[in-house]
Amino acid sequence: MKHLPYLKMVAREPAETFLDRTIANIRDAILAHPEDEIHLRQQLLIYLHVHEKTDETIKLALDLMEMDADKIYAFDCFLVLARMYARKNDSIQTIEYYQKAIATDPACYESIAELAAFYETQLNFDAAIAVYDYFDNGHFDDMTADTLCFKGICYYNKQEHEKALDCFQTALKIPDNNNEERLNLNIGGCYINLKNFTEASTHFGKALEINPQSAEAHYGLGLCYQHTDDGYRAMHHYFEAIKLNPNYREAYNNIAAITINQEGDYKTGIEMLKKTIETCPDQQATTLIYLNLSRAYKALCEFTLADYYKAEYMKSLGFDSSFGDEDN
Repeated sequence: MKHLPYLKMVAREPAETFLDRTIANIRDAILAHPEDEIHLRQQLLIYLHVHEKTDETIKLALDLMEMDADKIYAFDCFLVLARMYARKNDSIQTIEYYQKAIATDPACYESIAELAAFYETQLNFDAAIAVYDYFDNGHFDDMTADTLCFKGICYYNKQEHEKALDCFQTALKIPDNNNEERLNLNIGGCYINLKNFTEASTHFGKALEINPQSAEAHYGLGLCYQHTDDGYRAMHHYFEAIKLNPNYREAYNNIAAITINQEGDYKTGIEMLKKTIETCPDQQATTLIYLNLSRAYKALCEFTLADYYKAEYMKSLGFDSSFGDEDN
């Protein structure tokens, strides 16, 4: 951003009007100093896109690109346009402008990371992996471990757990990877999906050694014990996870499953399932909880409540509550 000595600094307080006051200040400067219009418009573009004035920002960026014959601010325009079109859910334009931004400045972390993340939100993990390859272009020598981790997560989401495991294990071997806890958690998750609970517990244990306050490590150990029919130890780790993170809905759900299926204690199990709903107001995320509550009440022959939670389950899937009568 070019330093323009005549551009007045705007006080940070009151913070809620800082952007509006800064934008107004730059607009005044454009009128007073037409000789610096290109530079002032670039500064206006930066503040305007943070202010989330999407359509106005797009117009400003396109106009600036036409005015900027020397392409001084081409990268800024491309990156801002990509972000604005992402807000508008215009996939084609978003991808096009991110690619132009990367081509203009292949050493910029943000454009690469944001394009890869955009592909991930589209569930296009192959495209995201290809974008993460840009971090191997010679401009990011200290990002090898991070790049492997990013790719590993994509492979994990594709359910290609062997490939994900290879990425995470390779990253873990890199000295000073700065993410040993997370990598051990990810490796443990891969081994869970590969049904190798011995290796999984080893890596969740390592993560817990690194960070004794890791609710996720306790939850992972709980999964390992639950899958090997050691409900007692599984419950211990699930309760430890809840102590560290009272909103850990998966831990509540699994405690309920052990309580009902292994101990036959429906009352306590149902209380745990209801607690899960309290900790997770997001209806989509509670889909499995509704189904389990319906099954528990059906087993107790409390059919009114079983039907109620079945209806909630169907609604969470996007169906009308009267859809279908078959048992799940």
